[in-house]
Amino acid sequence: MDPLALLPYALAAAGGRVNGHEVTALVAAGTTLLQRSAPLVRALAGRQSAVFLPPGPAWMVALAASDGRAMLVLDPGEVATGGTTGAPPADQLEATLEAHDIGAVFTGRALLPLMPPDVPYVLLDDAPRRARVCANGRDRDVDLGTHFALDLIGDTNGGGSPEECLRLARSGEVLTHADILGAGRRAMQALRLTPVHRTVWPAVPASLEQFAHDVVAPLLVGGAVETGGPA
Repeated sequence: MDPLALLPYALAAAGGRVNGHEVTALVAAGTTLLQRSAPLVRALAGRQSAVFLPPGPAWMVALAASDGRAMLVLDPGEVATGGTTGAPPADQLEATLEAHDIGAVFTGRALLPLMPPDVPYVLLDDAPRRARVCANGRDRDVDLGTHFALDLIGDTNGGGSPEECLRLARSGEVLTHADILGAGRRAMQALRLTPVHRTVWPAVPASLEQFAHDVVAPLLVGGAVETGGPA
């Protein structure tokens, strides 16, 4: 398969930045995380991952480290307030992870109190330099600083893979790599973006159109995306 048919590699090849971090480095860090953590690979074997993070560079690391499977998108703000169910946040999160058969969650230290016990997780607060993997009874730091090389040669205008890329927990919408890349290219043309543009990524993706507009389009053109938080 053409590597650029997969969303993270297509974004990396375009040369954009998230909060000052090169997307190439973020995607390489995610790939390195998989290659250096056998417990994470075992936790994801035959199962999906979830990203439980606010917008930011770590999001891109998680996308690349999802091992080619659909990644469930969870909104930390929505979970923390109980969403529309009114259930305790930890109970709501546990039920969602079980319903989607999640093998591991990419998250941050501040969100650990909401995590159910015995669910493998990866802390990405220090990505792309390092990550902490807690899975299968093992807890260890993984050095991401020396990235493995990425193969970014391919069709930059290809249609994208028909495989699932993201599942949006809020709406239940399932997005393929082709869906996201197509929407991103349409938004890129409609917005007339160029590599000098700096756009804002204000919220966790809740729809294809929002993700394409806020994140994918500016990165596909090689622009810069800022979240307003620390880089």
